Amino acid sequence: MIYTGQTPPIAERIKKYAATMDVPVHYLSNRDVERAFRCYDAVIFVEALGGVVRLICPLLRDKEVDPPVVVADREGRYFIPLIGAHRGANELAEELAAALGGAAVVTTAVEAARAAPPEELERALLCRISREDKLRVAAALRDGREVCVADAAAVPPGYKRGVGCQLTIRRADSCGEGEICCRPLRLYVGLGLSSAATLEEAVEAVRRALRELGADASAVAALASVKPATAEVAKWLGVSAVVYKPEELKLDWDCLSPPSPKALEALGVPGAAEPAALTAAGPGAFLLYRKRVLGRVTVAVAAAP
Repeated sequence: MIYTGQTPPIAERIKKYAATMDVPVHYLSNRDVERAFRCYDAVIFVEALGGVVRLICPLLRDKEVDPPVVVADREGRYFIPLIGAHRGANELAEELAAALGGAAVVTTAVEAARAAPPEELERALLCRISREDKLRVAAALRDGREVCVADAAAVPPGYKRGVGCQLTIRRADSCGEGEICCRPLRLYVGLGLSSAATLEEAVEAVRRALRELGADASAVAALASVKPATAEVAKWLGVSAVVYKPEELKLDWDCLSPPSPKALEALGVPGAAEPAALTAAGPGAFLLYRKRVLGRVTVAVAAAP
């Protein structure tokens, strides 16, 4: 969360609300904007909209990678999705407005048609639609045309389950003629284990993280860690295991979560869960679920397209 001057009351309220959701919030200043754009999952500015526009314009790269940005006034009356509306900014603004008593200023056309954007469908199904196909889906939703999702247990607002629509989306690597593919992400779970953690605790921690993502073990390509006990956890879950030496972990990604003093002391690395997940996922991977301490187990999930 970025603001200038003294901490405005709405910033404190946002941070307290996020804490109830187990979501960490960091206070930043304008000099931190460039790193916030590279590393944070969302950025909230508490200041004038015009000033934010001037500040972030030089940092904009591509709508597929720029983070969701929400601007709030200092009194918390308005929450305005500025960029990344379909990548979470609209949802964040609406959630904050509902929780904190303000109004979300949503201006995108798909939402005006009371439908969820294709990016929300991607998040729900843990898959990726090509840029061109997302434009086709958004245009269909905006124009009130039917969009089906094949073989889905549940779909966001605006979509129909099944087939037979003018557009049909299928969660698969290859699709039939006229269908739109939403290609499944490959998930790599990184694990950090304290010496006192039991096998049952580790298994339940992984399952909890996957549930929060809307997935299960069938979506996991590998479980990765520096702890040999990971192999037993993976066997219990029915997935592959990769056990690294600490020096084999990918540490050159500058957007890892703050380091763990215990990991630095014991392993000589800032943490195990996130680097292990990213190392296993390989080039092009990104963190889908930042490290979370679940009892005596730390879990992170990386995804590869």
